[in-house]
Amino acid sequence: MKSETLDKVISENHTIKVLAERNGLLLSLTTKTYSYLVFLSKPFVGVRRIVTKDRIVAKAGYDIQRTLKLIEKIYGRGGL
Repeated sequence: MKSETLDKVISENHTIKVLAERNGLLLSLTTKTYSYLVFLSKPFVGVRRIVTKDRIVAKAGYDIQRTLKLIEKIYGRGGL
């Protein structure tokens, strides 16, 4: 198992995806075009919309804080 996914619960097999880690919970509703990310975490509580094909959560190593930083870097402070 990769070290970046240790101590995390990851479910990516359906339209609704879940990432649970010590910093919080990330729920994703994924369509062909967009993913709607619901953050319930220490650094952020709210919703962000991203382009599905960008695979931002995977690129951020399934880490909520890195995911938020990558969204901000790619889409700007408010996201899409």
